[in-house]
Amino acid sequence: MQKEDAFNATRVMSTLYGGFYKEVAKEIGREKALALHAKQGEGFGDMLAGMLRAQVADKGLNMKTLSSVACGPPAVFGMTPEVEERATSLKLHTHQCPMYDGWKEAGLDHETIGSMCRATATAEYAALTKEFPQVSVRLEFRSAPDKACVEEYTLAK
Repeated sequence: MQKEDAFNATRVMSTLYGGFYKEVAKEIGREKALALHAKQGEGFGDMLAGMLRAQVADKGLNMKTLSSVACGPPAVFGMTPEVEERATSLKLHTHQCPMYDGWKEAGLDHETIGSMCRATATAEYAALTKEFPQVSVRLEFRSAPDKACVEEYTLAK
């Protein structure tokens, strides 16, 4: 029940934020609104880097630690991605996303949501890889509303 509560709380907040985003975009334009939205990813990337730094300490970075950190935040939002782990990579396949659902409920279209996700992900990944250049991350935004988003974390040897 906790996961469902977290998902619904995140969805409701995303609906409110999506409405706010639409109004900001009307006032200042989509491009500027998207740039401001993207900046929020920097803080999230810094948070992930801090979590990774705390777990790595003197042990060095490995896939187990990277996986632990990468899988933590989705759970907080109530997401349950399918995890595909390999020796040097990790893929998180997310079918149900409370942010996507909330932004959709706010009236944002699939293309706009994709732009928002890609923009914050780019800033998030840049902040994370600035501190951990041996990590690379990419987002494959869902090709359709009923498809999964895929985040892939790769650890260079």
